Amino acid sequence: MKRMKKLGLTLSSGILVASMVLSLAACGSDTNNSANTPDSTPNTPDSTATNGAGSLPDFAKFQGAKLTYWHPFSSTYIKSINDNMVVQEMEKRTGIKVDYVTPPSGQESDAFNLMIASGELPDIIPDQGYKGGGLKAVQDGVYLKLNDLIPKYAPNYAAVLAQNPDFAKQAKEDDGTIWSFKMLQTDEEPSWAGPAIRKDYLDELGLQVPKTIDDWTNVLKALKDKKKLETPMLLQLKSKFGAAEAFAGTFGSSYSQFLNKNGTVVYGPIEPGFKDFLTLMNQWYKEGLIDKDFATRDDTSADAQVTSGKAGAVAVAFYGSFGPWATSGKATNPNYNLVPTTYPVLKEGDDPAKTIHVGNKNWYSKGSDIAISAKSKNVEAALRWLDYRYSAEGFMLFNYGVEGVSYNWVDGPMKKKDGSGFFPPALSERIKTQHPEFTDLLTKNPDGVDFWTAIDKYKSLYEAYLRNPLSYVMAPEVYDAMDKWSTPAKDYNLPPLSSTDEEVNVNAEVMTQINTYREEMVYKFIMGEEPIDDFDQYVAQIKKMGIDKMIKITQDQLERYNNR
Repeated sequence: MKRMKKLGLTLSSGILVASMVLSLAACGSDTNNSANTPDSTPNTPDSTATNGAGSLPDFAKFQGAKLTYWHPFSSTYIKSINDNMVVQEMEKRTGIKVDYVTPPSGQESDAFNLMIASGELPDIIPDQGYKGGGLKAVQDGVYLKLNDLIPKYAPNYAAVLAQNPDFAKQAKEDDGTIWSFKMLQTDEEPSWAGPAIRKDYLDELGLQVPKTIDDWTNVLKALKDKKKLETPMLLQLKSKFGAAEAFAGTFGSSYSQFLNKNGTVVYGPIEPGFKDFLTLMNQWYKEGLIDKDFATRDDTSADAQVTSGKAGAVAVAFYGSFGPWATSGKATNPNYNLVPTTYPVLKEGDDPAKTIHVGNKNWYSKGSDIAISAKSKNVEAALRWLDYRYSAEGFMLFNYGVEGVSYNWVDGPMKKKDGSGFFPPALSERIKTQHPEFTDLLTKNPDGVDFWTAIDKYKSLYEAYLRNPLSYVMAPEVYDAMDKWSTPAKDYNLPPLSSTDEEVNVNAEVMTQINTYREEMVYKFIMGEEPIDDFDQYVAQIKKMGIDKMIKITQDQLERYNNR
């Protein structure tokens, strides 16, 4: 393709968006900002520090400013966060020096709690599950409340929140408090989890990809009886299943989630449809159609079942699995062909968009909250620095890396499958005739690593920014999977809810024992150790454990969310 000349981009103007976001400040004035006003002069490093002049005019006053950032990090490709080119480019553009503090890999939660307890806080803190939630952290004087500050010092983030009421709704607490920058997506991300099956096996048997529950029963029987497969279908209840609820969702139920049925909260694992799901799984288990070791099989063993050809289908696959599985599978069988299927329906002709209400749902906010310490002496610098991620230039940097290095703009309109709907308005005209294309550093990496490894160096790490979830190089099967898995209505899925301190405590007390009991009984029902006729007793026991209290709490949370 013909290379295109670089076009300039501009940051959003705070003046233009301030009137759009007054509602952010109207949710309540900040009460813990007085000690560290963002108008104060930023700290500067000593004369021996090296800082190049930033290239962006909006950051002129912050040249030489220094921020500290506690940031989990793990990579098999680069040795430190400072080797990431987005990190390097941010310093070049802003002139702000960021010192990253990285906890030991695998010990992030403990390190986070120790940091919070010490009171020695960095300027920027990715939340790792503050006890009681982000709102409690604000009340405790740990995180800064951002409502009054965002319209003034984060105009790009404010502009994104103003694009759609649901963006703002998912970025704040029930009382209106905004305490973090979130990973935001301005379109609905396709589903990334669902069922899959070996199409090459079906072709051998002269069978079609199954659509209904009866189709699945017939296909699994053929895989067992004619292909002599050890595991006609993997059922990954211990890991992936809850991400999609395929098969359980067919019956309007859920393996583990609370559901929103037309505004009324119910607990999926005690719904009548869950009994139908368990009845089906018990039938399939008795007939040898699902994994006999489903209760104990881990992800590594499950992967081996798929790639070795011992498994003919998986109840739930992630789209990131297709590539690695195909590489391993084709090494021993060139005909290996695992393909996604739609979520199963009950009857021939049923439309999943109308009959399946539970599935893999992605919301506009992906969380990944980044807070600013209430003790920070560089509040405005931190706000401006984080806000850049939500500008048009920042969007390109964090999703695609450095132009001319990891990507180039090339001729041809941006396609929907590559995420055209996620681009900010400032780029809407450009993507009608051009699109970004990754360079060989990612697609044919000279170090011999694959795309998903190379992004550790050339794209942003997974954190809060304005994200295009389709800004990756993916196999054709992945796009097919996202199309098929996105068909369910998913209108029973609950939005991201917030909990009060009391609700957190009740949840810990009630749900811990319920989850243990539920998992134990589900295994017993499926394996026939407990008769399905005892389902009503199982429901009664869960009610005795306090599920009605949790349903009431979740209903209250949903109503508070709707009233934001």
